[in-house]
Amino acid sequence: MTVTSRCRRAHEKVLGQAQHLLGLAVGSDEQYLLRSAPVSAWSIGQHLDHLAKANREIAEGIHKILSGEAGPSRSAPTFVGRAVLFSGWIPRGVGKAPAYTTPDSTSSEQIKANLRSSFEAVSGLGEVLAEIGQSRDRGDHFAFGGLTPMQWLRTMNVHTRHHLKIIREIDRATT
Repeated sequence: MTVTSRCRRAHEKVLGQAQHLLGLAVGSDEQYLLRSAPVSAWSIGQHLDHLAKANREIAEGIHKILSGEAGPSRSAPTFVGRAVLFSGWIPRGVGKAPAYTTPDSTSSEQIKANLRSSFEAVSGLGEVLAEIGQSRDRGDHFAFGGLTPMQWLRTMNVHTRHHLKIIREIDRATT
């Protein structure tokens, strides 16, 4: 199987984002605790912890879809899922993070460890890019419906971009 350029570009985007998140992992406990109520109820560290958990879960979910372990799925993305995939944008404050991605780490060391683990999971997707690009099997997203591995990769990109924008706004509001 060959890797499509579309799939390679999608992986390069999420891998670049994961590297950027690792770059943010040099922060101190004080930086991670920064929050701005008008921007978000979560601190910078909570956003980073959430992204680390969500991206690792998505990468693991893609592997499960490819191996057939994902179980039955809806036949297609929901209207909301299609809108997010088409627009590349998630409205702020509308969705609620699933419990398994809710941030709970406030320690900079734990957040850094979570970000490293997430980076390894996203990096590992490079080994299965051909399968990601060709698979039509689906795995369920709690709000977006049944997504193919390629759609999950796109979702990771959009979701990470959404939270990075919030992190930048918190940083600007508190400095």
